Amino acid sequence: MRRIFIIAGPTGSGKTQAGFHLASSIKGEIINADSRQFYKEITKGTAKPSKTLLDSIPHHFIDFISIKEQFTVFDFKKEAEKIILDIQQKENIPIIVGGSGLYIRILLNGIFLMPQEMKDKQKIVREQLKEKTTEQLYKELLNINPEIKIHSNDRIRIIRALEVWTLTGEPITSLWNKTEKSSIISESKIYYFILNPERENLYSRINERVDKMLDSGWIEEVKKLCHEGFTEDLRIKAPIGYPQIIDYLEGKCFIQDLPEIIKKKTRNYARKQLTWFRKEKGIWLNVDNGDYNKIVSDIISISY
Repeated sequence: MRRIFIIAGPTGSGKTQAGFHLASSIKGEIINADSRQFYKEITKGTAKPSKTLLDSIPHHFIDFISIKEQFTVFDFKKEAEKIILDIQQKENIPIIVGGSGLYIRILLNGIFLMPQEMKDKQKIVREQLKEKTTEQLYKELLNINPEIKIHSNDRIRIIRALEVWTLTGEPITSLWNKTEKSSIISESKIYYFILNPERENLYSRINERVDKMLDSGWIEEVKKLCHEGFTEDLRIKAPIGYPQIIDYLEGKCFIQDLPEIIKKKTRNYARKQLTWFRKEKGIWLNVDNGDYNKIVSDIISISY
């Protein structure tokens, strides 16, 4: 049976390096499942793989669309399945690497599609929802489905979830569980690994990385993108740090406070990612010493 490997975990846990070392050892190709790395315009605050890594191992879903384009989780699932099949046909091994747990879950388990007979009514519902503010929509969604993991600024996914509720009377999270796996997934052996750093080391790595990102010209990148008309796209789609830098540029916070604001929000996000992955059926690996050769050795010993 063909294999698919998944390396997931919180931001700052070393997924990129672990994925690279594994791909180098087993003739793998990496499928990025970190939505913040999809967009061509944003770089400084995304922790994308270095040019050296990209040149050494085939990577997919890195810098492939504009932040102004729509690329839904359904689009990811559909395109990722094609890429997995192509990799397997070359007798290489797909390695899915990322921290966007929803993308990984839906790739593995499927996604609910609106029945064709509801399409016309869906358009009417969508137009009605668009008349409300994002804050109003998010409050409605939390009343319906308080456990849902959607960012409060993610207007597109909030509207989608409310459409499903209005048309079916069920929360979108329950419908995700009723979908079928694709044959590409069901006919492959899935090895799902979750990197589990010691909490203090994880926070230290996050803090150091934020400092490096800011020193590398992150603020200047955001300023340039805002001048080019990307402000709202950054607020909605870009990862933590971009909206906070916009706030600083708009005079809503002081420069001396900015690093700690970003660090705190990133640490909180990492905790939420760990909470998400605890619900997944993965094998947890301790990664405190940063020995990626050992991580790869552990993965191979479990998988072969």
